[in-house]
Amino acid sequence: MCTTGVARITDDEYVLFKNKDFGRDRFDDRIIVEPDVFGVEGITTWAGADPDLDQFSGFSIGANAAGLLCCDSNVRTLDGHANYDDLVEIALRGGSDVPSAVDAVRAATRRRPYLWGNLIMIDAERSASVEVKSSVIQVVPLDPPAARSNHHVVLGANPTDDDTTTSESRRRAAQERLDGATSIEDIFALQAAHDDGDTGICNHALHRTVYSYVLVRGPELTTLYVSQGRPCQSPPRIELTLPLGDQWSEHTAESFRAAYPSTRS
Repeated sequence: MCTTGVARITDDEYVLFKNKDFGRDRFDDRIIVEPDVFGVEGITTWAGADPDLDQFSGFSIGANAAGLLCCDSNVRTLDGHANYDDLVEIALRGGSDVPSAVDAVRAATRRRPYLWGNLIMIDAERSASVEVKSSVIQVVPLDPPAARSNHHVVLGANPTDDDTTTSESRRRAAQERLDGATSIEDIFALQAAHDDGDTGICNHALHRTVYSYVLVRGPELTTLYVSQGRPCQSPPRIELTLPLGDQWSEHTAESFRAAYPSTRS
């Protein structure tokens, strides 16, 4: 369960955000830091209670050196399907912009079915949602700001979706706040919001928000703002420059890992 979105805050800055909702009150991210790509590892066992059984693959959220930002959210878990987090990694490794990332995702879904999910991506000129339903995808060009949660907006919500209780209320609340957002601070406030009580964007209901992320791409650099814990409780927000492209070195990557809020970074 997650709430995600994209926005353009200024003429030369664009934003992707995600609240990660989980089946446990606490979780420690694992991250990938390479010269051309950054990713928070995805996990298929997000509803599980035992961390020893966690199964990781793909990226839950990430960015690449070309300036593409991408993340996802769960819709439905099914046996015999590949992890939708793999598609985020495929998009970021195979795409330099939204069209090429969509092409990479489309090619992957032709080869095998994937868990139902929502991908959302943005570059300097375009943004899109990619609704994944086994081997079917629906590409939806977006005019930011736009929010997504845990149901398919165009392919349609399904009574067998994993969250039929909070998904629409979170998406609606996030969209309403995004429509009035004019700064990064407005995005931070959105992530901590409880416009619908415990089922707010900061989720305390069926699943709990355990991380919040904001990726901001400027003219040259990509900045990550990351907090571990419930956003409404004001956990420390860590600001980190992604060590991508010209910013990459073994030292900057090591420093990034050391500053990232996780015991598994």
